[in-house]
Amino acid sequence: MGGKAFSHGPEPLSTPRMPPALYRCLLDRFHVQLATFFEQVASPVEAPEKATFGDIDLLVATPRNPPFTVGAIAIVLNAKRTLSFPPVYSLAVPHPEIEGNFVQLDIQVCEAGHFEWELFHKNHGDLWNLIGTGIRPFGLTANDMGLYLRIPEIEHENRKRAMVFLTAEPDSVLSFLGLDSTSFSRPFDTVEAMFEFACSCRFFRPQTYKKDGLKSNDRKRMIQREIFKRFVEEFLPKRTLGVQHIEDASGLTREVVFEEALGHFDKRQEVETRIREWRQERDDFNRKQAARQWRKEQAMKDDAYTEAWIQSSESKA
Repeated sequence: MGGKAFSHGPEPLSTPRMPPALYRCLLDRFHVQLATFFEQVASPVEAPEKATFGDIDLLVATPRNPPFTVGAIAIVLNAKRTLSFPPVYSLAVPHPEIEGNFVQLDIQVCEAGHFEWELFHKNHGDLWNLIGTGIRPFGLTANDMGLYLRIPEIEHENRKRAMVFLTAEPDSVLSFLGLDSTSFSRPFDTVEAMFEFACSCRFFRPQTYKKDGLKSNDRKRMIQREIFKRFVEEFLPKRTLGVQHIEDASGLTREVVFEEALGHFDKRQEVETRIREWRQERDDFNRKQAARQWRKEQAMKDDAYTEAWIQSSESKA
């Protein structure tokens, strides 16, 4: 939430940005305290080149004494105020160095079995925004639940139904995208190093990030996310200057990736079944629509016949 969750309302609280040393000290302290409530506690790998931090993010899972309450955590952390936006809970904890100020701690409670993926998906800040935009044209979507394949035949009419879950195994996803797991597991020294990593994805195409071709969500990111804007407006033009890129140089198309994903993740039978069911449902719907239209037309003909008969009877009378 950028450290501003408590800055609004009738009694706003001051949560100044933290220098790295204080941020890491508090991160370690909160980690230890939350470990008394949850079996799994971790913080995402930090984005590079952050001079200050607006808040502290920790992901947790598997309560030790369920059900947990944010009130119990607030007591241990001496929080002045809490805000609940499940599964995220924000706490205003007294600032250790500035009296009357606070530190914002955001706790995300993950569902059982989703902890590793959600942590993975939040690593390096905006990195997944960059990668996600690059893989989208190939029918791939990475969200907070895992990596998905979209079925083209269904997508235009029902995007949710078109989504086929592939995996939520981080190493498997990195391998399929052609990304180095060792590099991903540690912080990047610079933002440009993170940009280069995003470009190492085997689905990367600079044309995907052209402003006139960006989707609405990406255009919003250009406004709201400085890293995304810097990647599109500064890094890519400089990186591709004087280099001729061919869109299909690697032979990768959405059709090729679709077939590859079905085999790689053993999803062919599931996808074929879904397509078959979708076609059957569509055919059934079309038949019902046709029958409904036929009945409507017949009713109109009957009404016209009745009206003509009445008029004819009246004229004879």
